[in-house]
Amino acid sequence: MKNFEKSNIISDVAYNKKKSKFLSRDEQSRLNHSMKDKLLRFVNELQAEENRPEVMKQVDSMMNEMHGQRVKDLYKYRKKGNHVVSLLCNSIPPELIYGIDNCIPVTVCMGGGEVEEYAEDYTQGMCSVTRSMTGFLATGMCVFFNVADYVIASDICCSINKTAHNIKDLSKDLSVYSTDIQHDRLNDVNVNASSILEWIQGINETGELNKERFVKYAKIYSELRQVYRAIMDYRKLDNPPINGKNVLWAQQLFLVEDPEKLLKSMKDLEKELQERINEQRGYDPEGKKKRVLLITPRIMPPFTEIYRLIENNNALIVHEKTCLGIDNFDYQPEELANLLENSDSSLEPALKYITETMNNESCACFSSYDINNIMQSINDYNVDAVINYSFMNCPAMEIKIKNIKEQLEKENVPVMNLQTDYLKIYENEDKILKQIENFLSC
Repeated sequence: MKNFEKSNIISDVAYNKKKSKFLSRDEQSRLNHSMKDKLLRFVNELQAEENRPEVMKQVDSMMNEMHGQRVKDLYKYRKKGNHVVSLLCNSIPPELIYGIDNCIPVTVCMGGGEVEEYAEDYTQGMCSVTRSMTGFLATGMCVFFNVADYVIASDICCSINKTAHNIKDLSKDLSVYSTDIQHDRLNDVNVNASSILEWIQGINETGELNKERFVKYAKIYSELRQVYRAIMDYRKLDNPPINGKNVLWAQQLFLVEDPEKLLKSMKDLEKELQERINEQRGYDPEGKKKRVLLITPRIMPPFTEIYRLIENNNALIVHEKTCLGIDNFDYQPEELANLLENSDSSLEPALKYITETMNNESCACFSSYDINNIMQSINDYNVDAVINYSFMNCPAMEIKIKNIKEQLEKENVPVMNLQTDYLKIYENEDKILKQIENFLSC
């Protein structure tokens, strides 16, 4: 992860940005060093595993290039007159952005508590994700904000929607759009597709989607999600061929890496895991580790601490319910292609089809959940205990995990709730480690 030790690239890839508000190089270097140390500790532990799948080295390389060749390629793409669209949340399927000519989507940085203080004037009372995201923009510390010219958000989360408004105040270099998404008490989703089309018309010379390109990337992302799910499902086995930390590490690439390149690596990983299963090689050959279901909002590096604290406690995270972009959408590309082909003058039916298939269960923005689905996962993955983890100042997630805990206790399922912000989980590491140890030893 040598590229994460360098901080010069952070400002170097700022294309057509006014850098006067950026922190000085020395201050950026200091912050980068602090955040990098947490990330490298996690990576070093992964790479020291004797039983680690070989293909994970490809994941390491791609993660390293997030601060290297990948961001350099995006910079060159912008310089040629194309657009990089920063995604603020996972309620927008990335294939939709690829369906616009001359556009590439990329998620922005949102996992560094060190930058939150620089966003204090804008983010009081907001969750760590949005405080960190805003801090990354305000300091100029996010390479993916720095190479982008458009930002797309969603009003499905009030904090994300507020962040979109904050960005307009913090930067005149970014054009910000927030999708109009309504959800009722059951959290059924209704998307204002006409507003999305209006946005597309405003950033694209043709004023419409490239249907062929849209379908192409819909197929790629659908296949990519299927491969990821297959990899995660291998953890149902008594002796899983991969642990939670490595799965988390691989998931982080979903909204950053080129999807075709990523798909190839994930297929290689799935193939290797199948070979390991046939050879009975896994992370719990003696069957002595506690099997944990983790329910949590989206986690980005370097916020990998909750995985460390659990799995370094002689446990395995065998399943997680998160909104990392992989379980958020599930649709049939063939049906999308039919809708695009059959739509005469309006593309709204196709847009509504792909965006309204959002899975409420995997979205931290919704307080609703399906207890039967959770119990099914507990049975399918042979779960011994459930850990609910949430960020401070996320009302929807707080309500969700409180109610989940109450219902699981009625089912006699061991369950505990944890809540911190980005820095407290590190500052209170020993205390939280002991809490988890005591819980899992029961």
